[in-house]
Amino acid sequence: MYIIKTMADVRRLKLAGSISSELAAHFARKMNQLKENFAPELDLEEFNLETYGVFGILEASDQDLTVIGLPESLALIMPEWVSRLAVGGEVYYIMYIMADNDYIDQVYLPDAIMPDILRLWLSEQPVEEESGEAETDGVNQPF
Repeated sequence: MYIIKTMADVRRLKLAGSISSELAAHFARKMNQLKENFAPELDLEEFNLETYGVFGILEASDQDLTVIGLPESLALIMPEWVSRLAVGGEVYYIMYIMADNDYIDQVYLPDAIMPDILRLWLSEQPVEEESGEAETDGVNQPF
């Protein structure tokens, strides 16, 4: 699983070709929104998601989510909500998992590698569409 806590993580994954430019821009917008809500005094480069909940991107070889402190089995996870994001020609399902009142992990599940059992589970859930476009003007994309 790729774990994103800072903008440096986003740049590293983008430069390695692990995420698209469009997905990197999506993460930059989300991180900027969170920074503005929780730590407006910080520069985006200084902001760290570790306190608020990380972004995780599931890889084909991942068997569980223990790397971000979640249960081993995807079947044991009950997200607060699920959204669908189409960005850069790819589709991701995003599970928002609330660990406590101040911490929400966002786990990105690429549709292309999703296990059938999880696909079946998602078909039974209310899924909201999430925009991959800029939501506000003036968002800094430092890459």
